[in-house]
Formats: sequence, C-alpha cells, structure tokens
Amino acid sequence: MELLIWFADLMRPYGTQSYFVMFGVLIACGFGFPMPEDVVLIAGGLLASQGIVDEYVVFIVTMAGVLIGDSSIYFLGRKYGENIKNIGVFKKIITPARSERIEKALQKYGDKVIFIARFLPGLRTPIFLSTGIYRVPYWKFFALDGFAALISVPAWIWVGYAFGNNLEALEKKISQMQMGLYSILGVVIVLIILIFWLKKKFKSKIDI
Repeated sequence: MELLIWFADLMRPYGTQSYFVMFGVLIACGFGFPMPEDVVLIAGGLLASQGIVDEYVVFIVTMAGVLIGDSSIYFLGRKYGENIKNIGVFKKIITPARSERIEKALQKYGDKVIFIARFLPGLRTPIFLSTGIYRVPYWKFFALDGFAALISVPAWIWVGYAFGNNLEALEKKISQMQMGLYSILGVVIVLIILIFWLKKKFKSKIDI
C-alpha cells in the first residue's frame, strides 16, 4: 500500500503527463522491472477518481504499455533464441532450472501457459521470453496475453477508481481483488488439467 501511495503521489504533479509515466513503467515491468503492474494500474484509477486523468485514457494507455512490454520480450526471445539466456540481465531472468521447468510446462499444457503467466509476476517475463524462443506463433501469444490483460487491467483500474477517495476501503478491496483473481486463475488451471486429462484418456481409448 505504501508503494501505491508513493507512486500515485509521484505522478500527481505531472497531471495528464503521467500517462507517459504509466506507459513507460509498464513497458519496463515487461522487462522485469521490480514494480508490480497492479500498482501502476491502481494508481492510474486512483488519479482518475480525483479528476487528474481520464479513466478511459488510462485504460488505453496501460493496455498498450502492458501488451507492448510483453510483446517486446516475446520478440527478443524469438530473435535471439537460446542465445539470449547468456546475455546480460537475461541470465538471471531465465536460469537453466527455470528454463527447464517452463519448457516442461509448455510441452505439457501448451500455449495455455501464456494466459496463466499474466497473473504470475515472478514467472511472466521468463515465460514470455521462452514462448518467443520456442517460436510460439505471435498471434497465439498476443491473443492469450491480450485476453488475460482484458481481465486484469480494467479490474485493477476500477479498484483504484472506485475506492481512490477512501484508502482504508481501497486496501481492503485490493486484498479481495487479489483473492478473486487468484481464484479465477485456480479455476482456469483446474480446467486446463481436466481438459488435458480427458484428452489423454480419450486418446488412450482410441489407441486401444
């Protein structure tokens, strides 16, 4: 909560120029910048509730920042392939152990991992980088990442907008929203596992 208040206070003096700040920070987050995306989104909604920025413009700007940041990571992986794992900061982002786990997840669950990754800040960048490395078609990456962003981005902006004038209520609602998003993610994961199991079982019957 302290980080959220600090970031909102940082942007407030810039007025509508804060759109550029939000956009830039979200792109940096795509590259592993240590700030939760939800802080930027909630802060944008909070400023909109105070009439400093427009909530619809915040949505457009932040969606663009999220998708461009994610796509940049994807294309870096696609351009440099496995070699990027040995370049500078990416050595820490995608370690051999993490790379192995991601590769197994992609092999087991397929492109659905991209949707899940949007809700997992610590794994988002290495997973998106890996999808580029393994040349998952960009339209699939964009569709799955975009669909997930259409759930999370407006939800966090709304929280900041609806409760921006009551910090105590805002803190409570943030906690509830986190639980709600993780519950949705849990249901999605269960459905993916169930579909995978049913496909495997159906295939085994056909082979018999």
